[in-house]
Amino acid sequence: MSSKNRRQHRMFETLHTEYHLRLDECVGVRDKHSGEWYRDHPALRLHAIQVPSVGADGEFIGRRLQFWGEFDDVTTSPVVGVDRPHRESLHGYVSFARSGEIAA
Repeated sequence: MSSKNRRQHRMFETLHTEYHLRLDECVGVRDKHSGEWYRDHPALRLHAIQVPSVGADGEFIGRRLQFWGEFDDVTTSPVVGVDRPHRESLHGYVSFARSGEIAA
């Protein structure tokens, strides 16, 4: 069994929002209070300029995620937590929306 961490999805929490990343790409944005997924958030499908390496997530607390794209750039409020998303969160990701499998 390999000891290499193969985790690709992480959830970065700000005060009001969860940003779900697959590696450095934003694949889901959810309101923490209502649990609703944002389908038109400007960070979706953008790549984060810098994310901590796996295992160094705690060092990112208090920093802001910055996403860049061809037409939009997004900066979040300070990160208050980094965690592994729950498996059921995957159904809210934009990749499922593109394939028509998203839960409404």
